[in-house]
Amino acid sequence: MPSSLLRLDSNAETYNEDKHKQEKLIKNLASMSSRERIKAIQKTPKTMKEKRDIRNKVLMEKTKKSLSYSTQINCCTQCLYKTALSYRRFKNGLSEYFHLLQLWQKTLKVIGGKFGTSVLSYFVFLKWLLTFNIFSFLVNFSFITIPQLIASGPNNLTFNGLELLTGAGYFKKTVLYYGFYTNSTITKAENNSSYNMQLAYIFTIGIYFIICFFSLVYSMAKSFHKNFINPQTYAGSAAKLLCIWDFNITNKKAVKLKQSNLSTQIKESLSEVTLEVLNLSLKQKIASITVHLVAWVASLGTAVACCAGVYFLSRNNLQLLEGNKSELEKEAATLVLPIVVSLLNLLIPFCFALFGLIEKFQYPRHELYVTVIRNIFLKISIIGILCYYWLNDVATSEEECWESLVGQDIYRLIVIDFIFCLLGSFFGEFVRRIIGTKCCKKLGVPEFDIARNVLDLIYTQTLAWIGIFFAPLMPAMQIISFFVIFYVKKVSLMRNCQPPRKVWRASQMTTLFIFLLFFPSFTGVLSVMGVTIWRRTPSKQCGPFQGLTSVIDAVSGWIHILDSYSSSKWVVWIYHNLIGSVHFFFILTVIVLIITYLYWQIIEGRKIMVRLLHEQIINEGKDKMFLLNKLRALQTSKLDPSKGEQQERSSSSYQPSRQAALQMTASLERPFGRNGRDYYAESSSAGIPEKIGLSPADAEGHQPAISETLALALRARQQAEWEMEDDDDEDFRP
Repeated sequence: MPSSLLRLDSNAETYNEDKHKQEKLIKNLASMSSRERIKAIQKTPKTMKEKRDIRNKVLMEKTKKSLSYSTQINCCTQCLYKTALSYRRFKNGLSEYFHLLQLWQKTLKVIGGKFGTSVLSYFVFLKWLLTFNIFSFLVNFSFITIPQLIASGPNNLTFNGLELLTGAGYFKKTVLYYGFYTNSTITKAENNSSYNMQLAYIFTIGIYFIICFFSLVYSMAKSFHKNFINPQTYAGSAAKLLCIWDFNITNKKAVKLKQSNLSTQIKESLSEVTLEVLNLSLKQKIASITVHLVAWVASLGTAVACCAGVYFLSRNNLQLLEGNKSELEKEAATLVLPIVVSLLNLLIPFCFALFGLIEKFQYPRHELYVTVIRNIFLKISIIGILCYYWLNDVATSEEECWESLVGQDIYRLIVIDFIFCLLGSFFGEFVRRIIGTKCCKKLGVPEFDIARNVLDLIYTQTLAWIGIFFAPLMPAMQIISFFVIFYVKKVSLMRNCQPPRKVWRASQMTTLFIFLLFFPSFTGVLSVMGVTIWRRTPSKQCGPFQGLTSVIDAVSGWIHILDSYSSSKWVVWIYHNLIGSVHFFFILTVIVLIITYLYWQIIEGRKIMVRLLHEQIINEGKDKMFLLNKLRALQTSKLDPSKGEQQERSSSSYQPSRQAALQMTASLERPFGRNGRDYYAESSSAGIPEKIGLSPADAEGHQPAISETLALALRARQQAEWEMEDDDDEDFRP
């Protein structure tokens, strides 16, 4: 009987001691930040059920503290808190409604789930360009077209339908072209208010290009940071596989779409990892380099020949316009140049694709990059030759309104390119699918050509930007064109194309597309606008700038008038010291180059950091396996000394002392202090050697062992955790 009472008393004391330890552990965990608390609970040698119970108790403890703290808050603070909470809920609800109103959201999800992010990037890029053109149309129509419509008279020309292709005839006397706009100040008789069309024309287009510049730079920097600098880009597929599922999805179609999308993303993430690195001999390397050089020389020579042909054809086209022919014959002759240019843009990329098949790139991304560079060189070179023809031949000709002629040429190029784009979808995808499935089954179903389709968008957008000055309503054509192209490409993709055979990750392709749109496309457009505004003389009989020596003279005259008003001196100073100063743009260019260089260095540093962290994770895994083997051998030795000794020898040639291992196990079961410092304090006070897991002989330095590396690794990890203490702000405290 007394022995049973003693046993009960000892059990009660053990229970009270365990309860006291658990309460102490919960209080210690509740005082930590969320990250430290999670790490401490993970390191606690408990079962998953016990860890969940500890976590729930810690959360209850923090909730009690927060409730006791909230009762001490006064009424005004609670009112402000409720207001902020209501505003946050309203903001989240509003963002959800805006998300539902986004254009083509469901269609883009279907495309991404079935064909992957590489094909999806084309449609996202098209949607992004569409928003640019909608904004441009609203700005130009509001500040340029509407005032001109108020002051303009009726159009007496007849419409015969051919104008839809040529852009001439009836459209000459409409607000579509530069020549229709007046150079006078529009005055409303009711309140005698005036509207200067010259300043409205140049400032509207100038401000639009400034907004486009900053939007492109911001979008490029954002995409660059997301896909190149952010370390999450280099994360593996484990987190995506285990943690990305949205449990709020209940619809069967949505579940299947989400599964397909995740499956495609994981395949893309693993595609380049599974590719084998080819070890080529010296002769094979020389042969590969020779093939690449021959392909590059052939592609560059083809582009130069195309540019030369376009230039001579455009000069002959100008001579036809100056000849004595009827208006109908002249309009029909003007279609020769855009048809030839569109044929070159349609056929030459197929030759570049054949070069890619001969070169045999190992990575599909490299093949796409090379194809994109060759195609962009071809298209931008053709646009550059056309701009040289417009600004040197057409601008110096004896035509009545050369700006409207340039606008008509750009109109025809965009319309014919749009028609060829539709024909390319029909013959290049639909007919190709019929041939591949009915006649020659070896060809199979075609794949969606991302490079060619994206560069078609960049080509037409570049022409539209150039044409804004010569035809202010050119963005309206782009809006209609992009809407039709989106649905045609979507239907053709779903019915005629197959998912890429080589599944690969294309998260960085959007950055490349925006960069190509910025350089050389947008920067080239700014160069053309600069020459047009500062170096070319406007037509003397048409347009808002008729009678001036250059377009910029309209702004110079306005600045001269403002100089006489003392309240407008700051505008004059900005014009002379910023807009009209070469030094300002030189300094701005240097700043942009410095920022670009810094971003590049950040990328290289992040890559090195990711590689080192990856190696650290591998080493930590090895360290944990080493410790587990030691502890398993120690536990086995308790049960069977002979078997434990044999397992100890097989696991490592160096035996840790039993006392040190027991002390290390006991220390692991104790509550963790802040960032693990209490662990080292308790270890040192318990007499554990500094090199954990070493025998006394090893601790004295007689035998170097693997455990020494383990101790150094553990010490380095704890030091890294200490350094993270200052950067940890994620606390649950109210």
